[in-house]
Amino acid sequence: MPYYLKHHFDPDTGRRRLVPEKQADGSVDHFELNYVQNVEAGNVIAEWVEVDEEEAEKLDSRYLFEERKFPAGHGTGIKHRHPDRLYAAVNGWVGYSDGRIRVHEKLTIEKDVDYNTGNIDFIGNLTVRGCVRSGFHVGGRDVRIDGQIEGARVEALHSLSCRGGVKGSHEAFLESGKTMKLAFCENATLKAGEDVLVKGALMHSDVYAGRRLAVGGRLTGGRIVCHEYIYVGEQLGGGLDTSTRIILGYNPTLMYADEEYNARIRLLHDRIKTYEKQMSKGPDFREEFGPKLEAAIKELNLVKMLKVKLWEGIQGTECLDECKILVPGVVKPGVEISIGDAFLKVDDYFEDVYFYYENYEVKIGTSSKRLG
Repeated sequence: MPYYLKHHFDPDTGRRRLVPEKQADGSVDHFELNYVQNVEAGNVIAEWVEVDEEEAEKLDSRYLFEERKFPAGHGTGIKHRHPDRLYAAVNGWVGYSDGRIRVHEKLTIEKDVDYNTGNIDFIGNLTVRGCVRSGFHVGGRDVRIDGQIEGARVEALHSLSCRGGVKGSHEAFLESGKTMKLAFCENATLKAGEDVLVKGALMHSDVYAGRRLAVGGRLTGGRIVCHEYIYVGEQLGGGLDTSTRIILGYNPTLMYADEEYNARIRLLHDRIKTYEKQMSKGPDFREEFGPKLEAAIKELNLVKMLKVKLWEGIQGTECLDECKILVPGVVKPGVEISIGDAFLKVDDYFEDVYFYYENYEVKIGTSSKRLG
């Protein structure tokens, strides 16, 4: 009686053309092509099933065998209690390689992430040799992009690096649990649990750095929220015509959540105005939009309450005495600096200075007082 090797993954992935994922309404999502099949350590990835001759005729002949011997490769294993099951021994992607089932802890995409690959969400370490094109999403444990990041979303559980730099078109969102390293960055939102390191220029971007931000070139434009320390090598600010705002001393993750609350509050205010305008048109409109108005007002009050509680948490993360902004290069007028409740708007040109908190004020130190 033959044995059938039943797979808990698609054994032909990589051999057949990727097709868009079908949605519940019958449409297809061209961004989701299921490029990678993730498995976690302990998942069953294949098992032996005993079949009769009639059943065997209906099955794929490639996986019918007379004896049970798994084509097991690296990253797989068998448990003594269940000898007819093949398990993933590590987290990674599963597939056939040289005739054997393997689980790979690393994934390398040798081309751009675009409509040929779809979004890439990987459980392990990910390298993209090409670019990440606009509209696509990439995620992994440690993520390295050799090419450029366009208006895409890139998320790393630990570290994220991009050798080609970021041209975000005001759409890019990059997030890392720990450190983020970029060649340069334009028009993007960056969020890191620890440090953000930009070798070249950081321009017109919003940054939320859990510990420190270091920019080798120019930092111009955008809203920069950093918990402790900022270094800008060449130039801080772009002049009076460019809004560059820096906030230090509070947990940036909580500050980011506050921005999301603010966006929701603005949206709810707009909806309430729309509903009130519609209700003024007559009884039928009041009947239709009355419940919507009531729900929007209720949600608005809830969000405002959550925002108050959030700020109680934000103020608990205050670390003002440790905050510094060091600029060996030039500081241009117009830069706004907040350290806690203290505020300073730079109104002149400075060179080789640092900013710090003292006695409820943001003060300016010269090179003779520079910290080591």
